[in-house]
Amino acid sequence: MAGEYTNYTYDNALLLKAAGLIAATANGSIILDLGAGFVDADVVIDLSACEIASGDEIYTVSVEGSTAADMASGSVCLARKAFGNLVVPMDAALSAAGRYVLCFRNEENGTLYRYVRIHTTVAGTIATGINYSAFIGLDHG
Repeated sequence: MAGEYTNYTYDNALLLKAAGLIAATANGSIILDLGAGFVDADVVIDLSACEIASGDEIYTVSVEGSTAADMASGSVCLARKAFGNLVVPMDAALSAAGRYVLCFRNEENGTLYRYVRIHTTVAGTIATGINYSAFIGLDHG
């Protein structure tokens, strides 16, 4: 069905990153506490701009999970999506504005990662960077 993957209910309590430009590698400033239970969810990334003018820009948006509330230790990458000029030969540049969905679960190898945030890795010759917002969406597809 058309629009099947775009029907998410937005809840500000599940915001991971407000819209804004990122031109250097950065941890997200918002840390969400998912509680003590297992979570299998989608992070909805609304990409508004992705600069690829130099031909070598790569932006990796990751969902980072941690066992520590301050994310200072016990952290892992739970899921990631790359934008920009990708280095894998079969991948074309991915820079079109739009909605991208990143599925994740807060458990890995028997460890529950209660706390999550967004991390953006920026590499290459960056003039302006990447602009996006991200939230955990409630799927009503």
